[in-house]
Amino acid sequence: MARTPSEPGPSVSLQRPSIVILLGILLVAAMVTTSPIAYWLLYALGGLVILSYLWTRNAARSLQLRRRLRGHQITVGDQVQEDFELVNTSRLPILLVEVDDHSELPGYQASVAESLGPRQRKRWISRGLAGRRGLYGLGPTDLRVGDPFGIFASERRIDVRNTIVVYPPISIMADVEIPAGSMVGTSRSSIRTHQVTSDAGGIREFQPGDPLKRIHWLSSARRSQLLVKEFDLEPTANLWIALDLDRNVQAGHGDESTEEYGVKIVSSLAHQFVRDNKAVGFVALSRQGRHLIEPQKGLKQLWRILETLAVVQASGTAPFHEFLSASAAGLGRGTSLVAITPSADPRWVTSLTQLGHRAIYPLAVAIDASTFGPGDSNAGLSQVAGAAGIGFVSVDQGMRFEMIRADGRNLAEFERSQRRPVTLAPA
Repeated sequence: MARTPSEPGPSVSLQRPSIVILLGILLVAAMVTTSPIAYWLLYALGGLVILSYLWTRNAARSLQLRRRLRGHQITVGDQVQEDFELVNTSRLPILLVEVDDHSELPGYQASVAESLGPRQRKRWISRGLAGRRGLYGLGPTDLRVGDPFGIFASERRIDVRNTIVVYPPISIMADVEIPAGSMVGTSRSSIRTHQVTSDAGGIREFQPGDPLKRIHWLSSARRSQLLVKEFDLEPTANLWIALDLDRNVQAGHGDESTEEYGVKIVSSLAHQFVRDNKAVGFVALSRQGRHLIEPQKGLKQLWRILETLAVVQASGTAPFHEFLSASAAGLGRGTSLVAITPSADPRWVTSLTQLGHRAIYPLAVAIDASTFGPGDSNAGLSQVAGAAGIGFVSVDQGMRFEMIRADGRNLAEFERSQRRPVTLAPA
């Protein structure tokens, strides 16, 4: 996304203050000596200063800069590319123009130095690596030009900006088992559907309009007539993923932090359930506010969650147990909840136990903060969770994640991950 607000005019600054002293000396000498040479030097230097000022100001005004971002779905590890075009609309050459970029993306630098002839335009491509998830602005840009004698310099702000969201990659870890009784599609339904589901409900006679791929050839051969498969409508139950963004319980730095591991686990779980055609939602609380995505199915839902994960930060102050209790009303009976936290406070396990009494099926994913640096371990809470009948999965620093993208650039890995049945044994 690019926007071009109104731009202020160029500002001109004096680069050689000694020229003013020299003009003063020549003025005094000309008035005292009345020498024609002194006056000639004064007029020549004064004319040069005026000409340099006008040259510099005109050069800054005659420059135009355009920038266009290539691609808007950018994932960590992708290359960011922008097309630049610098145009000199003046009939005078510009010996040197410095393009000073002020982009926010870490590691991305689009600053260059160019020279332009009269009515000339130059194009180039700026590249950089998106190394960290987040919302970033590309731009604005300052153009700096000067006169051939270096007396003045003019600076002009080109307030053209591109805004990009760097999505976190889909992190694949071993599939997590949701507690028994909360899995979707495990019971049978008396409702028939035209859609293909995992529950085959029976067979019936072929009717015009039925797709050939639904013909049950074995039964058709046995009965000497075309028969097609019928499917039961799967019962639906929502899965919620709750992430603890309380800054007081986080540990580690950069990619090796409990915050980033939490983001990876959320993306892995969201991918797992979207892959299995389950409805998944996400909820978290930070200083920026409440992040809430209602449960839905499909790949678009995965991108919605990834877009939210791109900007979440562990900046909240609310303890996780308070957040879970406050969110209980919006979860609904019969839903599943995966709670992800590095907190060692046993009260969040108590909150999950209370949710279980309200027919919400919880699973605890505990990121052990003590393995990321100074911090309290929550691995000991597994016994408390086990006594309450709550599944408990412990995650330490160094856990292996496989990073893939669902945008087609590594489609083979994405499809392979959809077929990989792996089970993560609870701690």
